[in-house]
Amino acid sequence: MSPRYCPPEGQIIQAFAFALDPTPEQRAQISRFFGARRKAFNWTLDQMKADVDRYRETGESGTPPSFYSLRKRWNAQKDVVCVNADTGEVWWTEISKEVFADGVRGATDAYWRWQQSRAGLVKGRRVGFPRFKKRGRDRDRFSFTTGTMRLEADRRHLTLPVLGTLRTHENTRRIERLIAMNRAKILCVTVSRQGERIIAAVRVSVARPQRASVAQPDSTVGIDVGVRRLATVATTSEVIGELVNPRALEHRLGELRRLQRQRARRTRGSRQYQETAAKIARLHAEVANLRRHTIHVFTTHLAKTHGVVVVEGLDAASLLQQKGLPGARARRRGLSDAAFGEIRRQLRYKCPWYGSTLIEADRFFPSSKTCHNCGHVQDIGWLERWTCDECSSLHQRDDNAAINLARWASLGSVGAPVKRGAEHQTESHSAVGDDTRKGSPALVGPNNSVRSAA
Repeated sequence: MSPRYCPPEGQIIQAFAFALDPTPEQRAQISRFFGARRKAFNWTLDQMKADVDRYRETGESGTPPSFYSLRKRWNAQKDVVCVNADTGEVWWTEISKEVFADGVRGATDAYWRWQQSRAGLVKGRRVGFPRFKKRGRDRDRFSFTTGTMRLEADRRHLTLPVLGTLRTHENTRRIERLIAMNRAKILCVTVSRQGERIIAAVRVSVARPQRASVAQPDSTVGIDVGVRRLATVATTSEVIGELVNPRALEHRLGELRRLQRQRARRTRGSRQYQETAAKIARLHAEVANLRRHTIHVFTTHLAKTHGVVVVEGLDAASLLQQKGLPGARARRRGLSDAAFGEIRRQLRYKCPWYGSTLIEADRFFPSSKTCHNCGHVQDIGWLERWTCDECSSLHQRDDNAAINLARWASLGSVGAPVKRGAEHQTESHSAVGDDTRKGSPALVGPNNSVRSAA
């Protein structure tokens, strides 16, 4: 599917992920597909690198690289490139052409992103020249955009080109019934490896209800994210909920260290080495699934409940570049474990689904160090609790930031629309116990009552 594809009016592009249960023969074929995509990617990157070097030496600029021109060159040379070194046999006939096309497209897109970054057309850090893919270090994946891509009527199988019909672990009814009613159309299927699992992400153009279905359309809330609490939810006057940080990685850090030491003592490539590596991959997958589930439940609840949601425009990537400070490594690990940039990303597409509005505050808005009583701004460092120098109000860092963010929707600047006495305090509310790995995440109300975020 072209990245510039625009769905028809009234439809959106959405992906549904299903874990596959392939047969041993299908799993081996999928592994060959992963390698074939890397082969096409590396060949394309080598061709573009040679063109760049030629331009720097001679100054002669040829035709700018494009997906269609490079795919044509690949098709002309694949009989020479895809040859078994031992037997001399051509092996590209066993691979779907879509796999090679996906590798060529990936290298071409990476090249042009590098060019756009050099020209200052891409926000964020500078993007380097694409790197060659290596087995074991590349995120194994490939995509189909044409051919047979079908969810079977039994809702337990997915049919793909060359691979045939693969069984899915989950029931596919949530998307199969939409396709059967002509409310959804499959655009692309991406197969990837996540730990020991093979995942198929079915990207579809689906018609979703366009009517607003927000429970409290007049409600405006601010969301402050952090590490101590994953998120704090507040209106313009008070805190109404907290999302406890599950600390998915921190709770299993001891187990991860033990497995990594165990793997380091074993011979690379041996059976025991592979078994330990599989355990590490499984642990990382479980941590990621817990983190993803927590944030998905929370953001869906916000988008369905409140009419206006205000989030802070933090540069999460820059926060991970802290070096040289005491405890910087542990702080970076805590920030990565919280993944609070994911909350904003999910709200960007979920709010339009349910009819709510998302507002992103300015990145430099001092939400934490602005007193929401008098509007005074002062430096508070890393203090969790601080006292305003002007009105002597005692504030909890996250509570104060969430209230200021909620007011951003109407003010768009620093300031406090409501004046309160100096005795007013924004005390923190009690949180759920540290062990939140079981069940859904919890929102803690100001009266210390726990309610599900679902």
